[in-house]
Amino acid sequence: MPQGEKVLIAEDHELYRDGLTLLIKELLDDVHVCSTADYPSTLQCLSEIRDISLLLLDICMPGSRNLDGLKTIRQRYPTLIIVVISTLDFGASIRQMIDLGANGFIAKSTSKNVMKQAISDILNGEIVVISEKEGSDLIYLSVKQRATLKCLAEGLSNKEIASRLGISPLTAKEYVSSVLERLNAKNRTQAVLFAQRQGLLLDHYM
Repeated sequence: MPQGEKVLIAEDHELYRDGLTLLIKELLDDVHVCSTADYPSTLQCLSEIRDISLLLLDICMPGSRNLDGLKTIRQRYPTLIIVVISTLDFGASIRQMIDLGANGFIAKSTSKNVMKQAISDILNGEIVVISEKEGSDLIYLSVKQRATLKCLAEGLSNKEIASRLGISPLTAKEYVSSVLERLNAKNRTQAVLFAQRQGLLLDHYM
């Protein structure tokens, strides 16, 4: 993100909002941070400050019903980068958020350093999903890993994945191994089933 950009933090809990403000100022140079504590004021801020580039959005703010707020914001601001930071940390809701236009999801329980890296990756064009559900590891797939996962869901072999992604079969094998490791899966089928439950196959089986 270029210097001098504007970021809006929409979060109704003051302490968490202040923490996100500090995090963004550490992550980005010469950034102007605005903040709101409810959905109506978030819409007003977006309307009045036209050049906001990044929105950190808590889905469960006062004045917003379920995911309608996210849907409305995406419709009004199609180029705005939206990162949902929420306690709604389960697969079905995360999948809906991404489907409605969020560029990423980060669980509120995520550590500071992981959150900074995730936001940085999202600003660089990746779709990032980080969930810290009890008893599970972080769910964080890069663009390459996500493309590989989609190929696995289609039942493609390493050779076919290589052809699809324009890489060598050896590199395809490495990508597949990295996906299995990230999802803590023993085989391809287990990886695909787990990814479906977690909402990671966002454009598959729709």
